[in-house]
Amino acid sequence: MSAAILSRIIKISTLTTQRLVTSSSSLLITPHYTILDHHHDVKWYHNHYQHDLPGIPNDGKVVLLNNSMTGSQVYLVGTIHVSKESSDTVKKVINYVMPDVVAVELCNKRAMELMKWKPGDDDLYKLCLKSMKAPGGLSMKLFSFLINLWYRRLRAGGTFPGLEFKVAMEESIRVKAECFPIDQDVRVLFQQLSKLLSYDFLRKIFTKEESKEMDQVLNYFTDFKDENLTRSSVREMIRFLKTVFPEISRLIVEDRDKVMFTRLRRFRGKVVAVVGMGHMDGIELMWKSAENDDNTKPTATSEDVT
Repeated sequence: MSAAILSRIIKISTLTTQRLVTSSSSLLITPHYTILDHHHDVKWYHNHYQHDLPGIPNDGKVVLLNNSMTGSQVYLVGTIHVSKESSDTVKKVINYVMPDVVAVELCNKRAMELMKWKPGDDDLYKLCLKSMKAPGGLSMKLFSFLINLWYRRLRAGGTFPGLEFKVAMEESIRVKAECFPIDQDVRVLFQQLSKLLSYDFLRKIFTKEESKEMDQVLNYFTDFKDENLTRSSVREMIRFLKTVFPEISRLIVEDRDKVMFTRLRRFRGKVVAVVGMGHMDGIELMWKSAENDDNTKPTATSEDVT
């Protein structure tokens, strides 16, 4: 491995907890609803769906989505996956709402791995074996190993990536709510990413020769600190990612927005849904579109049903 490649791996794996927002993706497509285009300015739809929770600011990080068809109330909690504050907010919302359902931005596989994780799992040999099982070719396995290295470093520094999801699942048990992962299987995501992350693509990213685009992404993201991560700043980060790597952005953001929206619309009762903040714009926009469609449908008459 050349010094240039090693240098870039170290740069990515040593990003601090204030510097990146992570997300995964899924692949279910629901073409009826228009997904948010991050190239355009988007109205903050939480202005239409302000919540009523005491002690929780109406700053867009927690919103209330009402489903006029099922009567359900979905408290959508937007999180930063490496933020202790996000975990505290999730716990407060669940304890106040006492929901019937807790939904988390995970698939079954990731949920089980998160709940069963123990410090010994960060052994480098185990991480290497885990990465080698990732779908796709060598480039995808390398990508998986870099992600695992980054998670390992965060945990070594006292930060647990995805802690808010672990808290949500634990609290769902305590308040006797059903818990549902609403993400597509991570292996499906990796299969799709493997088609984009070719050896040539990774060579361009990890070598000095053609790494300007990745440098732009890393430098752009590292300009943000934890205290600056608002709905607006996260939106700008995603918009920038889409500009530089549009296909990757589609897989890890836009397709996933559609999956989570579709599944959240099916729940009944009171729901607390915990998702990365970068998915909130897309979910709210599609939610508003669905509500508008439902409200404009003609009401059935006696003649219609006879």
